[in-house]
Amino acid sequence: MQALLHYRRSNVVGHVWHGDVLRAVCRIANGITVTDEVGGHSSMWFRVDHDGEQMWVPAIRMRPEQVENTALPGCPD
Repeated sequence: MQALLHYRRSNVVGHVWHGDVLRAVCRIANGITVTDEVGGHSSMWFRVDHDGEQMWVPAIRMRPEQVENTALPGCPD
């Protein structure tokens, strides 16, 4: 499994934009907590494939219905 690093600008591997299609592979329910600009926070992370790259997306950057209605498996240790 790819280790989670602290969420910093220095380890951001890419950007996705509204309308980009991502394929979620698995999720981590209790990862590193991320707080957004308006004070919302989440410790759930999703591993996604995008443009041939694997990356982690914090749930706080996803729409609530996408997070709540997921049936994805947990990411392996």
